[in-house]
Amino acid sequence: MRLYERRALNSVSKPSYLRLCLFLALGGGVLVSPVYAQQSYVEEEEAAEPAIERIRVVGSNIRGARAAGNLPVTVLSEEDIRATGAATGDELLRSIPQIGDISFNNERTIGGVNDARGDVASINLRGIGTGNTLTLLNGRRLVLHPGTQTENFVPVTTVNSNTLPVRGLSRLEVLRDGAAAIYGSDAVAGVVNYVLKDDVDGTQVAANYGGSDGTSFDQLTLTALHGRTFNDNQTYLSLSAAYYTRTGMMASERDYSGNSDLRFHPDIPAGFEGNPSLDNRLIASPWGHFIGDSIGTVHIQPAGSENCEYVVDDEVCAASGTADRDWYYDPALEDQSMTSDVDRFNVFGYLTHQINDNLEFFAEGLWYTAESTRLREQNANLAAQRFTIAADAAYNPFGEDVLLRNYRAVDAGGRRIVVDDDSYRTLAGLRGMFGYWDWESAVLYSRATTLDMDYNRIRGDALQNAINQTDPDLAYNPFLGGDPMSPNSGPSADPGRRNPQSVIDTFTVDVFRESTSELALWDFKLSNPAVFDWYAGAIGAAVGVEYRYEAYEDERDPLLSGELPFVDQVTGELLSDSAALGSSSTPSADGDRNVMSAYAELEVPLHATLDMQLAARYEDFSDVGSVLKPKLALAWGPTDWVQFRAAYTEGFRAPNLPQVVEQGVTRSNTRYDPLLDMRYGVAEVRGGNVELEPEESENLSYGVALSPLENLLITVDWWNIEQVGTVGILNSQTHLLYDALLRAEGSVNEAIVRNDAGEVLYIENQYGNLNPRTTEGMDVSVSYSLPTDMGTFRFNLNAAQLTKFEQTPDPISALVIAEQAAGNPALPQDIAVLGAGDLRRSNGNPEWRGFASVGWEYGQWGTQLRVNYISDFDNTSVTNDDGEAMPIPSMTTYDVFADYRIRAANWLDESRIRLGVRNLTDEAPPVASASFGYISDVHSNRGRYVYLDYSIAF
Repeated sequence: MRLYERRALNSVSKPSYLRLCLFLALGGGVLVSPVYAQQSYVEEEEAAEPAIERIRVVGSNIRGARAAGNLPVTVLSEEDIRATGAATGDELLRSIPQIGDISFNNERTIGGVNDARGDVASINLRGIGTGNTLTLLNGRRLVLHPGTQTENFVPVTTVNSNTLPVRGLSRLEVLRDGAAAIYGSDAVAGVVNYVLKDDVDGTQVAANYGGSDGTSFDQLTLTALHGRTFNDNQTYLSLSAAYYTRTGMMASERDYSGNSDLRFHPDIPAGFEGNPSLDNRLIASPWGHFIGDSIGTVHIQPAGSENCEYVVDDEVCAASGTADRDWYYDPALEDQSMTSDVDRFNVFGYLTHQINDNLEFFAEGLWYTAESTRLREQNANLAAQRFTIAADAAYNPFGEDVLLRNYRAVDAGGRRIVVDDDSYRTLAGLRGMFGYWDWESAVLYSRATTLDMDYNRIRGDALQNAINQTDPDLAYNPFLGGDPMSPNSGPSADPGRRNPQSVIDTFTVDVFRESTSELALWDFKLSNPAVFDWYAGAIGAAVGVEYRYEAYEDERDPLLSGELPFVDQVTGELLSDSAALGSSSTPSADGDRNVMSAYAELEVPLHATLDMQLAARYEDFSDVGSVLKPKLALAWGPTDWVQFRAAYTEGFRAPNLPQVVEQGVTRSNTRYDPLLDMRYGVAEVRGGNVELEPEESENLSYGVALSPLENLLITVDWWNIEQVGTVGILNSQTHLLYDALLRAEGSVNEAIVRNDAGEVLYIENQYGNLNPRTTEGMDVSVSYSLPTDMGTFRFNLNAAQLTKFEQTPDPISALVIAEQAAGNPALPQDIAVLGAGDLRRSNGNPEWRGFASVGWEYGQWGTQLRVNYISDFDNTSVTNDDGEAMPIPSMTTYDVFADYRIRAANWLDESRIRLGVRNLTDEAPPVASASFGYISDVHSNRGRYVYLDYSIAF
């Protein structure tokens, strides 16, 4: 038995509800079966001196503290994790109702190379925003994934939940309460703590294989764990390795993703059929649009069409105006991945060596590598990348200089995106005891890298050069049009209507983005559950100091960073800082910070039935200032089966490094411009801000835990989070609405820069600390185990309700909202001000998430049925004539498994086989106006997923 497994505490008080506290501490009363004595509870010594297992559960730095049982904690045991059927960190987190939308996900395609792509999934407790959840591994911070993406139009960062092997977890702890006073920055919504297995004795091997009905999607996980003691039982070493491979899913394999025009999909609610916002086809297609001084705006279409005005060749003509929707481009009709192929490998090692009875050395090592591959459509030019086709270009049919307004060179072929993710973590430390004082100190270094390669991109200036060649054998012809028999897809099936590959090769390139993040940490912790006695019992205490170094570097391809800008070769005008067609420019950036912190925590019994937790933490950042945040928690157990608890804590989140150091970031989004009464790509130049201050918050929670029967636990918790100074930016659409309002009054929005034709060249924007945000909700859980002669039945319920999510609008947004409500004719009523007001039940914020499960175990057999529920919400990007958002209906799915534990006098002994089905009834995600036709932050595209799991221990 190694150091810290059990120690006698002669002076620890034992209030009447200690059993309930420890039950809550280890199980959270949510997702684990009730276990009283064998795993967690105090054993009674014959002298009535209690001895307590020296456990540490998330929520307190005092080892063995009762305070952890006074807090709302969800714990998934190893068996609970296995019961979810999850093969990835993304799937595991989606099984927890308190986890909000997963905005970093494999099916997101909004930001292209400017998004975090590859094998990555985010963590977003309470749904209040990525970056507001602190994520730990074995109680210490994890390095952030180096990729970023925008959320509420600012760059956010996250720990990658796919970094850790799901099968190698001992448990997953979720502290559903603000914990900045205990753990520091980012713990606004709470803490997720991954605990890897460090107690394996022998060897365990497991294999899991599954696939989705009707698709090519399948995944295989192979896991091996080995642990042993040696050196006269003074040294323990465990090693685990996991290999995961997945064949992805093509967009064509689902009806909701196989066509970007969902206007008349059978699942569209009544009153929204035909809504143009449900048509996500793209105007930029092989049927190009061009602008000339004498011809105006024209588009290419098949010859013989009624409105032909200009003859291009025998097959196509040009007509005035923009093309009808029937000629828009549908990327879903091409060979496009919806879910990537992935290969992943994880290795974890854990070592302890007992130097003497009161001193132990420990070390951890983690390595993760993954490669993700997907296929995407070819890019088109952005509005800022409209270049001139010279009058003497070989294929220019108009006899004058014309501007290429929008065009997609589909005959160049699609793109292949390969993302390599790598990270490692090393940790070494010492821990010991003197008297009842525990101390522990460790050093940690972790580094993560992402290399995003985008193959077969188009270099804009090289494309212009190819188009402007006067020799037809060397020139690229953008006037060929597409396939009249399939106008929404690629080039004509006629080889004679395709540009030569030798010409295409002159302007195709590969583009990279390489990002790195680092975390170095040193800490020293000191705790004692019985510093001294007073009238109500023993007072526990913990103190500690921590230093950490965080660094971030984002290196962009010169075609993306501004080093090789796109200059019009005919006019000499600077078009864009990005020469990669279809991508906004982002300069390379780097930054680092040092953080010094100190904390103190007290556990104070106020009565035999009343405990108090007091804590405070000070953190000093080298770049954004310093903060001091307190916490107060109370737990009252009037009987041994009832506990009332409440906590008040102040939190903070330091702006992430990209929000501080990024400068000149250009993003282009399709927006409605009231001045021109049209939708088009609008560039926005965003900038980091060294004047940003930490976001601050107040978190109030209170609840009750009831255990009226043995093996029954019921908990209800209410929570409220008030945030101020949230980092944000004024939406570019709101800027345009504000401009329309000002123009009606005789002025203009100075943040908008337009050309002579009135089109927006760009909008100037900068990240800032914006107005308050309030979120609140309720958690309900029930856990019950019933032993009978027919076996043991287990029932679990976990539900999370979001009762409020309100973002106070900034002054400009508030003014626009008020004028729209007043019916101001200068403002369109069907263009909503996004990111402000009541956000509950909109997009990724359903009111209810939850599950209920019933399990049965009898001898070697076991089975479970689980019901998963996500309530309805609104898709705000689709509105009807009355301004009402399109409803997204609720979704209910059923998971089931059955397993058998093999008992045999051969090598099969101690093995288990399980057959399971997730989404038994093959429910499809509700249709929405989003990437691939559904909201991947909330719903899954897997459909009915059948899997087989086998494990053996020896």
